[in-house]
Amino acid sequence: MTSHLAIEASKAAVKFSVLRDKRVRETHFIQFDETGSQARKSELSDRFSELPISKVDFDEITLSWSNAKSTIIPNFVLNDSDPNSIYTLCYGTPEDAHSVDYNRIAEIGVINIYEIPDWIKSYFVIKFPRIAIQHTGSHLVRQIMHENAFYLKATILLFDGYFLLSMAKHNKLEFYSFFDFTTAEDVIYHLSFALQQKELSEEKGTLEIVAGINTNLELQKELEIIKSKVKDLKQLELKIVEDFIAKSQLLCV
Repeated sequence: MTSHLAIEASKAAVKFSVLRDKRVRETHFIQFDETGSQARKSELSDRFSELPISKVDFDEITLSWSNAKSTIIPNFVLNDSDPNSIYTLCYGTPEDAHSVDYNRIAEIGVINIYEIPDWIKSYFVIKFPRIAIQHTGSHLVRQIMHENAFYLKATILLFDGYFLLSMAKHNKLEFYSFFDFTTAEDVIYHLSFALQQKELSEEKGTLEIVAGINTNLELQKELEIIKSKVKDLKQLELKIVEDFIAKSQLLCV
């Protein structure tokens, strides 16, 4: 039975999910008490060594890095430019001790460009030399396009204070964008507005709600209640998807 360690990481926390036979068998969560790159690396090293999985030799190891600075472009755009220039155009200069990286999503001919802290790569590549590191948005796009992407499928991936909204239809990625939010009502507003912009408000389909790392799980329940009261969202079947990011990492090995 193949063993897979799927890691989710953000500036605030790291989550380790152990998958066997494509199912999550155990999880471990580390919330950072420290700030600063070196402090986080030191804390992560100390606390990871205390976990039982630190002694396991996994067949596959992948990492999903989560932040809101990520943009999707068609493949051909890189022919006339470079990742750093495109990132700077979208977000300005990367933060200190961060670098620009990108993932090719060959299935639909696009590239995800994003920034990632240098300490993430330096720690995890040294710890796990065979690790595959990609952005959470890349994993999400592969997962939503992998199955049931003919009819409208909207996916909300929640984080602490921001979320990623994607839409797929007819096996094409129609929408991909991050939004800040304070309340569940903010999330529903951005969803409704994006559906109107894409002229998909009357389309039947599904609405997936996914908890990303460091998410308040009560928010999912609030969204379910509010969604049921919004007339324009009645045509979307709500699905709360468990272990979405961990399982989506199975597609990149």
